Formats: sequence, structure tokens, C-alpha cells
Amino acid sequence: VARDAQEARAVVARWLVSRDIDSERDGQRWMIMLHGEHKRTVGVTVSIGDHTLIVQSFFMRAPDDDAAAVYALLLRRNLRSYTLRFALHPDGDVLLVGVVPLEAVTDVELDRVLGQLLAVADETFNEALRVGFAGYITREQAWRSAAGLPRNPIT
Repeated sequence: VARDAQEARAVVARWLVSRDIDSERDGQRWMIMLHGEHKRTVGVTVSIGDHTLIVQSFFMRAPDDDAAAVYALLLRRNLRSYTLRFALHPDGDVLLVGVVPLEAVTDVELDRVLGQLLAVADETFNEALRVGFAGYITREQAWRSAAGLPRNPIT
């Protein structure tokens, strides 16, 4: 259990090595890449502050279509999440963000939070894309059909 930022950094560093996860460290932050099924690559920043560990991941760019329906979907998904929440970046992109007090930073908690981040991203990604980019997907499917290509699996 971490009691301060220095101990939390040590827990994160050991956890990354023990899980054989490649990372780049920049001071108080690590950039890591997780691999999912639907959202194939999930970039995550793990940051240590004075009182909290923050995980943040880009989920999707700002939706082109029906933004209100996308945001409603993500807000409903927030209700079933342990510590992660969907959030909007000022430019409209959608992020997944989780905050953990330093006192709770352990190997088990890192497994739980980053495992949940991967699960939430994977479970929600295709539906959010189908709603938020319906026009693009329709145009792509028409092009694929005309080109004799199979349907995009996201549909």
C-alpha cells in the first residue's frame, strides 16, 4: 500500500515490470498500451499526483452524428463502472478517466482499474462508434459493397 507519491510510483513501476507491460515514463507519468478485442489498442496515461493516481485514456474523437445519444450511452455506462468515468475533453473528444487515492494504490488495485478500463473500452466502443459515426459507416458500407468487399464488422 502506498502512503505517498514516491511509494505509489514504486508500486506502479514494479507492477508494470511484473506484468511485462511496455511503458514510457515521463516524470510522474507512464504511457502504456493495452490491447483489447474491439478497441484493439488502448493508450493509457498513468499519473501520480500529490494525493491521487489518475488513469486516463482517449476513447474516441468527438462524434459526427447524434452526439446527445452518444453522451447518453456513455453516461448510462458510467453507472456500472467501479472507478472509471467517461469524460469530455475541451475539444469534444471522449476520454475514460479514473482516480484512485494514493493510499489504495496496490498491485491488486492497478489490476482492477486497468482491467476495468480495458473492459469498459472494449464493451462500449463499437456501440459508441455506430451511434456517433452512423453517416460515415453507412457511406463506408456502400463503398465496400460497390467494391465487392465484405461488411465492416463494426456494423
